[in-house]
Amino acid sequence: SGWGGVTGGGLPLDAWVCVTRASHFSAAELGMLSRVCRVWREVLAESVDLWLYVDFAPYQHKVSDEVLERVLTAGRVSSLRTLDLSNCIYLSGTAVSNVLSRSGCRLELGSIDLSRCFGVDDDVLMRVAELCPHLTCLLLNNLPSISDKGVLGIVRRAQQLKMIEANDTPLSDPFRDAIEYGDFRVLLLDGYGVPP
Repeated sequence: SGWGGVTGGGLPLDAWVCVTRASHFSAAELGMLSRVCRVWREVLAESVDLWLYVDFAPYQHKVSDEVLERVLTAGRVSSLRTLDLSNCIYLSGTAVSNVLSRSGCRLELGSIDLSRCFGVDDDVLMRVAELCPHLTCLLLNNLPSISDKGVLGIVRRAQQLKMIEANDTPLSDPFRDAIEYGDFRVLLLDGYGVPP
């Protein structure tokens, strides 16, 4: 009798409130919750707070382009603040770019982990730079297809950037040093790094 209402599947709405108070769910957990009943599926689709942080890393080998595009709809992408795609080795750079550009506007994303997303290259980094001006943290470890040019594009556009991690990448020594010492703004100095 303490339950505020009942969902279409006979589950108490207050149970939904209890579940969502701990709103740090992985993408797979959000998918499971959406299968509880129609009402929960509808609430999940419209609950912006549940899509602030999305972590695909625990399901790395199961995340394909189709899964990413199905889970991260335009409404969900626009509310994202943190996106972890680390170790999603089967994702193409095109899928990452397409999903980030879905909302049709610049994103509020503050942190992205693209480590070991082997489809990520300089073109994807340029798209991230264009769409995510509020980026403060970017992890780019083990990306063999990125270069100084892509990192410079991010540094130029993401003025709030405070941390870049790019271990085991083909970046030049000056770029690697600037990133390692947290002084990557030096890359913007005339005559330093690669041409615009």
